[in-house]
Amino acid sequence: MSKEVVVPGDVVGVAEEYLPGENVEVGNDGKLRAQVIGVIVKDDREHVVSVKPLKSGNLLKINDVVYGKVIAIPNDRVVIVRIIGVDNNGSKAVIKDDITGIIPPSQLFNGKSNSASEILGIGDMIRARVVSKDPPYTLTLRDAQLGVVHAKCPRCGHTLRWKSHGLLQCPNCGAVVRRKVSLAEYWA
Repeated sequence: MSKEVVVPGDVVGVAEEYLPGENVEVGNDGKLRAQVIGVIVKDDREHVVSVKPLKSGNLLKINDVVYGKVIAIPNDRVVIVRIIGVDNNGSKAVIKDDITGIIPPSQLFNGKSNSASEILGIGDMIRARVVSKDPPYTLTLRDAQLGVVHAKCPRCGHTLRWKSHGLLQCPNCGAVVRRKVSLAEYWA
């Protein structure tokens, strides 16, 4: 079973190879496309491809500030986040359920970047705000208080330190990366 995370519209196969299973539709071009955010499941014996939705609970509400880990950036536009905690008026609570959030391009950084990987990286811990009421929750980073709160160096894996506005530097190898950093907090 593949662990590749897909979003609605992503191609998960072709009609010549597979039949559409759960949460998969066939386009006019013969390509099989995901209908939900989830993980691809291919049954090679039956030649069926499905998308297993990422689990989410109805625990969050609009305007909740959450913490999460960036787990995927499909097509370098949409960001998929595993939500791990919520900020309840200054006290942080860990969420035990598996909750998924997505950050569409319009909610990344006031539309200044065309590429999600220019401002976020896989594995980054972020602080975001919930802007939808149903899972998978839509998140936004469009506020100075929202953004990356912890990141590791893409070269050597050491914790990055905040150098200046939007720039993080590795104390080990000297690499400098640009991130949309939260002005409220950064854990070095």
